[in-house]
Amino acid sequence: MESRLTSSRPAVRRTTIVLVVGGVLAIAVAVLVLNLQEPPQRRVPAAPTRPAQTTAPAAAPEVGPAHAQPREPKPDPPPPAPPPSVASPVEPASSVTQADIDYLVRMNLLIPVEGIKANQLRDTFNQARSEGRRHDAIDIMAPQGLPVLAAADGTVTRLFQSERGGITLYQVDPSGGYVFYYAHLARYADGIVEGKQVRRGEVIAYVGDTGNAGPGNFHLHFGVSKITSPRKWSGGDPINPYTLLAR
Repeated sequence: MESRLTSSRPAVRRTTIVLVVGGVLAIAVAVLVLNLQEPPQRRVPAAPTRPAQTTAPAAAPEVGPAHAQPREPKPDPPPPAPPPSVASPVEPASSVTQADIDYLVRMNLLIPVEGIKANQLRDTFNQARSEGRRHDAIDIMAPQGLPVLAAADGTVTRLFQSERGGITLYQVDPSGGYVFYYAHLARYADGIVEGKQVRRGEVIAYVGDTGNAGPGNFHLHFGVSKITSPRKWSGGDPINPYTLLAR
C-alpha cells in the first residue's frame, strides 16, 4: 500500500507542473494577442444642439482659392451723351500749345487800330455772349472811321459780311497756320481784295459798328485763332489776343 502511494507521487507532481506551465503559456499567448489588436477608437461626443435663431445670420463672405486675387471694383459707367439738340457744357480741348503762343509772340503783333496804346486795351476774351457763346476775341474801342491796320504780314484770305460780325476781314499769317479776324468794319480800304498780300501796319479797313455791334458802338472786334478747320479761315481754336497785344 505504501509503495503504491510512493510511486504515484511523481506522476501527480509532473501533472501539476504541466498544468502550471500550460496555464502560464495560455496567459502569455492571451496577452500577446491582446497587444496585437488595434486599440478601439474613442468616440467624440456630439456638440450640443443650439437653439434656433430668431433672425437670419449674416451671409458669410465668399472665399475663393488661395491663389485668387481680389477683384477690383468696376468703375461707374460714363454718363450718356446728350442728344444732338442739346449743347454739351464741356468745351472741347484746344489744340493750342505753348509753341503756338511763342510763335505769335515772336511775330510782335501790332495793335490793329491806329493810335491805340496797350494801356487802352481791355481783356474781353472770356466774356459771355448771346446763345451761350464766349467772346473769343477782344473789342478795341475807337472812334468811327479810325484806320484798321494789319496786325502782321500775311494774306487777305476772305472778305465776308455776316449778321453778327457785319463787314469782316480774315487774314492768314505767312506760315498759313493762324488767322487774324477783323469785324464790325465800316468799310474796306481801297485796293483790299481776297488774295492780296499785306504788310504789318498797312491800312486794310476802317472802324465801324456793323453787324450786332449796336448803332454807335464803334469798335474793332479782333480775334486770333489757330487753323483747324478745312475752310482755312474760320472755325479754328481761338487764342486770346490781349496777351499778345498788351505786351
